[in-house]
Amino acid sequence: MSTPMRETPGGRPRSSGSQASTPLRRRAMLAGMAALAAGAALLQAGCALKPSGAELPPIVFVHGNGDSAALWQAQLWRFESNGWPRERLLAVNMPNPSARDDNTVAQDGRSSAADQARYLAAEVDRVLAATGAKQVVLFANSRGGNAVRSCIEAGCAGKVSHAILGGTPNHGVWAIPSFRPNNEFNGAGPYLSALNAPKGANGDEVSPGLAWLTLRSDSNDKFAQPDGVWIGAKGTP
Repeated sequence: MSTPMRETPGGRPRSSGSQASTPLRRRAMLAGMAALAAGAALLQAGCALKPSGAELPPIVFVHGNGDSAALWQAQLWRFESNGWPRERLLAVNMPNPSARDDNTVAQDGRSSAADQARYLAAEVDRVLAATGAKQVVLFANSRGGNAVRSCIEAGCAGKVSHAILGGTPNHGVWAIPSFRPNNEFNGAGPYLSALNAPKGANGDEVSPGLAWLTLRSDSNDKFAQPDGVWIGAKGTP
């Protein structure tokens, strides 16, 4: 069995077990240590440029229809483990989290879109007062995105720097004027039609003055089904 060969700085082959290779290994080790030291210095410089906890904006997480703040537990852990101050992470519990059948008619144990927006506006004010921050980031799932958009149009205007919407039915779960027309999730109904009306100089659907991000799925949508069971219309295509 042959012994692996290695070249010395002078180009002469030596076996890996030869004493002549020791200076090369020592130089390689020293070079590696120097590289590690340089890398550590760069990491320290990067950390010095990283915003402090007081400079990171508070994030308010808003759950969806019939859900609770527990939805965001894993995300809270992830943000905190990546250096976001725990006191600047808040998942709200929206009261009566399920939407009314008719957004304009009071219903026991249910809330209107306006109810949700008012509650969220109060939570934003509370977070700003507690942290001393000037603006918050709003991170919403599903129906929570409706509350975020409505809040920004009204009581949250100027208090939000970024809005992130995940799986929000911005254009409705259905868009049929004759089917439950006043439901909050009807894209052809008065609530979403008003929310999506052109705004700002560019005529966008969302309010100007902040950064927006919308996340959606093209292939894993429980509402895009051949039967209308999920919207209360079983047997209807």
